[in-house]
Amino acid sequence: MHAVNWDEARDRTVALYARLGMGLGRPGLPEVLSETQVRQAEEQFGVEFPEDYRQYLLHVSAGGRVRKLQFNGSRWDWDGARPEDHDRLHVPFPDHDSALAESEDAWDRQPKREDHISDAAYETAHNAWQETAYAIEAARATGAVFLNDDGCGFYTLLVVSGPMRGTMWFDGRATCDRLNPLLNDDRQAATFAEWYLDWLAHEESLTTPEQRRTAFQSWHVGVGRPIWFRWFDS
Repeated sequence: MHAVNWDEARDRTVALYARLGMGLGRPGLPEVLSETQVRQAEEQFGVEFPEDYRQYLLHVSAGGRVRKLQFNGSRWDWDGARPEDHDRLHVPFPDHDSALAESEDAWDRQPKREDHISDAAYETAHNAWQETAYAIEAARATGAVFLNDDGCGFYTLLVVSGPMRGTMWFDGRATCDRLNPLLNDDRQAATFAEWYLDWLAHEESLTTPEQRRTAFQSWHVGVGRPIWFRWFDS
């Protein structure tokens, strides 16, 4: 992808928010972070953010389209994140197929009551299995930021560690076992810049409720679908 002019992206973003009746600050577009603040967050998590996301934080906003990265007085984290979401960002994001197979194997090992001599024995075995299965499932998103809450338990992820670093993924595990890369037009996992600028271009073009309704109808049947909407593409 060609170099991104992030100052221009900020101007476009500010103009979009102004058109929507939202300015800078709460509840509009959060201000940018300083280089010092970004480095503090990176040092806390033990990672260096992908360069395009870093530039977004420095030139466009600490939040906006994505969860706001903020300091709460004791630590940095993304607004709305659970305490356990980002404890291991420095650990590489796993290979999807291997992690899925391990997760499926763990869930298949769920204890059965008839295999235990008492309710107490079954409960002990079940609790141990559940703890292990949940840990294995959580590890599928290790090394990724829960960057956007898409509602209904769905999330958009930004990978910050490992071979897939810098790519955007969709976490659809609320309804299935799927963690999918969000694909660009070349059918490759999109970068943050591709994902964001594609969203911005689509939003800029939707100036009336009628246009938005028509666009969503088209997207639902696979026509002109933006990157962020390619949830279950493969």
